[in-house]
Amino acid sequence: MDVRELETLPNPARETERFTVRALAPADYPHLQELEREIWGGDGTGMLCAYYLRLCTDFYADWCFLALDGGRPVGYVLNFPNGRTAYCATLAVLEPYRKTRVNYLLIRAMMRKLVAEDMEECRFLVTPDNHEARSVHQSLGARVVEEVHDYYHPGDTRLRSVIARSDMDRIRAKYSKLRLVS
Repeated sequence: MDVRELETLPNPARETERFTVRALAPADYPHLQELEREIWGGDGTGMLCAYYLRLCTDFYADWCFLALDGGRPVGYVLNFPNGRTAYCATLAVLEPYRKTRVNYLLIRAMMRKLVAEDMEECRFLVTPDNHEARSVHQSLGARVVEEVHDYYHPGDTRLRSVIARSDMDRIRAKYSKLRLVS
């Protein structure tokens, strides 16, 4: 399966051909920078550094996905493999698109990649108050396995959750049955 192919994913809410999701490419670096400014610029968390974004576009491009509305970048998901474990580092979508299918399409692209690469687990790290992200992780089968203190700075608490091997097998079977992967 070539995940670099641009695919239009169906949307029953009249967004049928509006959104596309594809793997990153080196030319997407400025798109990630702009999305970072728009999404995180006023946030106390801060934006991802240039080096991190270049790692995504130049070395892990086939693991990271960009969502577009027409030709406009509106969101991304950044993942990194380490052996048979994938780390979902960031899922970010512009505010006006958060109630559309963009989140679903990005997660679907990520899960297709994990299944196609026969990953054994997927790990997430999120703040305890990010209920939207935690709900998405839980719907994928992730379970909180650890509370991490002082992660980025003193007082910063994160929850580490994992989609375990058995859950990846369940997802693999479901995606195969739905013919989302071969």
